[in-house]
Amino acid sequence: MRIIDVDSHFNEPSDWFAKANPALAAKLPRMTAAEQLLDIVVGDLFSSVPPALRPDPLTLIPEVIAEAYRKSLEGGDPPQIAIDSGSYSPEAYQPEPRIKWMDQRGIDKQILLPSNGYHPYRHAMRNAPELALETLDTYNRWSTEQLHGYTDRLIPATVIDLMDVEWSIAQVVAGREKGARAVFVKADPHGGKALNHPDFEPFWATCEDLGVAILFHVGGGRAAMHPGWANNGGDIAAFYRIANLSRRLVPQLAVASLIFGGVLDRYPRLAVIVSELGIDWLPDFLEAIDLEADEKRPRMLSFAPYSYPLKPSEYVQRQVRVSVVHQQDVLRPTIERVPEGIIVFSSDFPHIEGHQEAVALYDKQLEGLPQSTRESFFGKSAADLLGL
Repeated sequence: MRIIDVDSHFNEPSDWFAKANPALAAKLPRMTAAEQLLDIVVGDLFSSVPPALRPDPLTLIPEVIAEAYRKSLEGGDPPQIAIDSGSYSPEAYQPEPRIKWMDQRGIDKQILLPSNGYHPYRHAMRNAPELALETLDTYNRWSTEQLHGYTDRLIPATVIDLMDVEWSIAQVVAGREKGARAVFVKADPHGGKALNHPDFEPFWATCEDLGVAILFHVGGGRAAMHPGWANNGGDIAAFYRIANLSRRLVPQLAVASLIFGGVLDRYPRLAVIVSELGIDWLPDFLEAIDLEADEKRPRMLSFAPYSYPLKPSEYVQRQVRVSVVHQQDVLRPTIERVPEGIIVFSSDFPHIEGHQEAVALYDKQLEGLPQSTRESFFGKSAADLLGL
């Protein structure tokens, strides 16, 4: 049985950016320990909170964890939870140890997304947007260099921003030549344009032609939050719990735009993987999108007929896979409520949200289900979709 891990990460060394592109690193303000922690814990969601209402980000997590991360980012010992997850072990950032780690767990291939590699981009977007694309180019070059010679099993993900379509296409082409079979796309509008905007057609066409899968990941998309939700008398914890609930909207809107905008119909070999954005929304989503297309049951605001040959849920079955992450997802009963093959395996290694023994954990959760379900979840479905 093949095991394909569609969401894992490379934990880049803290000085990777300065070494990879010292001239560019010198142009960007140096990130403080608090800013790095902010990126790790809440990312770009913090921008939804009006400046006057923003607390010290370190107050958002328990002091013992905040102190541990602060010391780690300043050169001290890392938090124990990160050590346990394998974040600081050689297999977290070196190809040879990673391959051995995979072999011990029977994992055939992994798609690798950035960890610290995404921070310079977000830092640039906040402080020097004109440098943002160059930070991504730096990461893409660095990651393919690190994985050179190993891309038959360790598949780098190219990172792009569709605010520049031609640049993004060039990055995908260059990455594919160096073994990248996936591209990390923010699951949000780009430059104020929906994902099904005509301007993006050349990008989808390129990805289909080259066999490059689209990755929607929590690190590159969060539901926009009205600032008023943070204006609740100072209860920032309540705001973040609401924001966490809204995260389930991110993949639904992104995938729906590709379906109802005709992208998946026009590009039937375009593969889409949704990672670390939950799975429990799937059953209701599949039912809801089919109802939106049901001509026998016209719904409010559905003014135009649905004209695509497949039902919306059938496009999902054909072209979309949604992966699990240990800290937020359990397979059952969700996997029993959706067609076989949509939900697929990921470890999220070496992040603390995942688990080093994800294979064993999910294998146990699949007990009692058909062997075909087990094989499809662990690798067959992803392999068939991605042509691996």
